[in-house]
Amino acid sequence: METPPKVAIIIPNYNGRDFLRACLSSLQQQDYPDFTITVVDNASSDGSADLLRREYPEVRLIENSRNTGFAGGCNSGLRRELKGDADHFVLLNSDTRAAPAWLAELVEAVAGDSAIGIAQSMIHLADQPGIINTAGNEAHYLGFGYCGHYLEKDEGQFAGVTDIPFASGTAMLVRREVFDDIGLMDEELFLYQEDLDLSWRARLAGWRVVLAPKSLVGHSYSFSRNKMKFYYLERNRHVVCLKNYSARTLLVLLPAMIGAEAAMTGYSLLGGWLGQKLKGYLYLLRYADSIRRRRAASQGKRVVSDGEIVAFWTDRMAFADLKDSPLTKVANPLSGLYWKLARRLIK
Repeated sequence: METPPKVAIIIPNYNGRDFLRACLSSLQQQDYPDFTITVVDNASSDGSADLLRREYPEVRLIENSRNTGFAGGCNSGLRRELKGDADHFVLLNSDTRAAPAWLAELVEAVAGDSAIGIAQSMIHLADQPGIINTAGNEAHYLGFGYCGHYLEKDEGQFAGVTDIPFASGTAMLVRREVFDDIGLMDEELFLYQEDLDLSWRARLAGWRVVLAPKSLVGHSYSFSRNKMKFYYLERNRHVVCLKNYSARTLLVLLPAMIGAEAAMTGYSLLGGWLGQKLKGYLYLLRYADSIRRRRAASQGKRVVSDGEIVAFWTDRMAFADLKDSPLTKVANPLSGLYWKLARRLIK
């Protein structure tokens, strides 16, 4: 009988004490035979670390002295676990509850094709069984990312392992070879878009990114808006595009990017977030050298053309809070028209 791959599950946690019991209880009920659990606590103030020491001594605990964000938390766990003998690494949010066959199905999804580097679980809303949180995240060609098929009913329409634009960091498996090839998550992103960046870099290096539709996990998801979230989303989408597009593609997209900036600046002014928008520009200027170095690392692994990458992108903005807004009703037709022309020039 073939030995199953060893799996290291890494859970970054920041003040998630109220969710940890349900998450870890669901992992204790997994029918997969060989996995470890590491929780990385990002300097929580809610007693998360004390709970883990007291009630879950079998869980490997890493305590960071400060909040290093989602990417930094994941990387703290990855650095330790990559020294071991795990074959696959699963990044999992602390506010999830996994079905008993979740991990077995996730491992099975990558078993049939060694080119699959990243696999995302089918993520449902925890409080609405059968309703999709994301079945693979969508990526707009200007760097916006959002949940794919959000609020759709899962009726088995996602049959078989299929390629997706990018995998949600809520629940994803990554082969050891992917991290060996392209490195870990980009900690400078801190929060948001780090999963888009990882998937994009992996695909540039020739790896497939897929959905494992039978690997079910519930997520206590709620869409929220605040000034810091807007800052990180806007800042990071620029960084991710600058890192991962070719110079030619950036030039092709420049007019659309300028138009989007005008729209988002107006949106930030109306929403009271103009300071955060401007702060994002200052970051790009201040850390230009760092972004250039990270871009060089990403482009240095390229074996796939942008033409192949953007085949997975969308020209529509369908964010949870802007789906039917005047902004998207105007922006989406213009975006679609521009994309129809630009796609012909992207090689």
